[in-house]
Amino acid sequence: MGVSYKNFWSLNTDEAVVAGILRNKTKKEIEVLMPLNAQMKGIDLYLINTKTKKVATIQVKGSRAYEPQVREIREYGHGSAGWFFFKEDVVKKATADYFAFLIYVIEESKDAGRRSISPHMVLIPTKDLKNISSKNKKSHGDKMFSYMIWVNPKTKKSFDFRDKKIDLSKYLDDRGINSISKKL
Repeated sequence: MGVSYKNFWSLNTDEAVVAGILRNKTKKEIEVLMPLNAQMKGIDLYLINTKTKKVATIQVKGSRAYEPQVREIREYGHGSAGWFFFKEDVVKKATADYFAFLIYVIEESKDAGRRSISPHMVLIPTKDLKNISSKNKKSHGDKMFSYMIWVNPKTKKSFDFRDKKIDLSKYLDDRGINSISKKL
């Protein structure tokens, strides 16, 4: 009697991009793993230090690339934003140690006006995100939180400007990755 198997692996593009960034930017003894259960709620990636055996879990949130408006560039400088909109409980009841917000920034090259899309990540401890959200976020719609996270790759600055301007620069790219690496 044969057993049929369902394809329970699903590779989410944003999770794969974050895993690739983490793999390239962390110490060689840190491994990035994805749960086999694609239906697992709240944890998308595991970071494991193979020497110390310490583990960190990550919830990944991705945004599509948004063309920055002229007024946004005047106000915030180079870069663009990612928009994240999800139920308050995703933050309030989160079980992951960190949230990784993946923002694709449309960048202009210096030569011949070429454009490219570069992934940038705000890697924030969940306890910090809960604290920031409880103090600074308003519910939108049916108990939903909305985050508009601007990334300026030239100045290496990032902030949420949806409800109240909140500096997230210490969690951006290498700074966020170095923070998690130190804990592992």
